[in-house]
Amino acid sequence: MRTALGIALLALLIGCAEDPYRAVYDGVKNRNEALKTPSDRAMSSPAPSYDAYRKEREQREKSSE
Repeated sequence: MRTALGIALLALLIGCAEDPYRAVYDGVKNRNEALKTPSDRAMSSPAPSYDAYRKEREQREKSSE
């Protein structure tokens, strides 16, 4: 029951978001950052912002056409 309520609440929050793709991207980015060890954080570069990711994705789509 709790799981179903959590999923329904999550779906409601994503549905109310201005840009649900941005919300999902930021959520995954934050989760991955939280799972990194301190040494992993020191060695890796930060993930790009959603805007930078979207811009790069659009450029790749245009170049593949």
